[in-house]
Amino acid sequence: MDWNKALEMAHIAPHTECHLIVVGECKDGQPFCYEENFTVDKLGEASFTVFLDVSGLVPFDKLEHVSFIEFSFKDHGILYYAYVDLLQLEVKKTLCYLTLSIPEEIHQHQNRQYNRAKLSLRTPITLQIVGIRGLSARKGVAFSGQLLDISAGGLSFVTSNRLIYPLFLEFSFILPGFPLPITAYGEIVRVTNFSNDSYRVAAEFRYTPESILQEIDKYCSVD
Repeated sequence: MDWNKALEMAHIAPHTECHLIVVGECKDGQPFCYEENFTVDKLGEASFTVFLDVSGLVPFDKLEHVSFIEFSFKDHGILYYAYVDLLQLEVKKTLCYLTLSIPEEIHQHQNRQYNRAKLSLRTPITLQIVGIRGLSARKGVAFSGQLLDISAGGLSFVTSNRLIYPLFLEFSFILPGFPLPITAYGEIVRVTNFSNDSYRVAAEFRYTPESILQEIDKYCSVD
């Protein structure tokens, strides 16, 4: 669906609700992940503006730069989403206004399910946020975690960085006893508290070469 079609069908209009996921880097070098429902304010030819009531702390005070933003909305239970660029951020009293670029294309999300075979092992893992729902984007800042389990369907890990569904990640790790480093890609499907200052994140593999998935499956089967 293109932008004009969405406007024509009144999917997007002033005072309608939308959802934003903002990914970038904090001023202290840590990943920045924020999601919230916004209200559409104005629609222009080259941009549109959304706003959020930010009574209290402004969520973007710690933001150094934006890697990418996903704009989404639901219609009859179907999720539509697109990448947009941040053109301007302005706070007026208690309202935070974000001016965003018009997306080139609006996508429709479809869920896919994978069977998981749990394998308990712990090893360091390096992660980077590279998109949302499988779309590629500029890479975010790298951060570390601890791999908990893995299968040909996906993996889970622990990290002190707060992450959100459905971020798309790049995983780099070396499995114990496996000779080569592995780079894979996947989508976060679940985030739960692991301890007071860490989170357990489950992800399903996406856009990862079949040869790598076969090697992972072989490793899990042998172990």
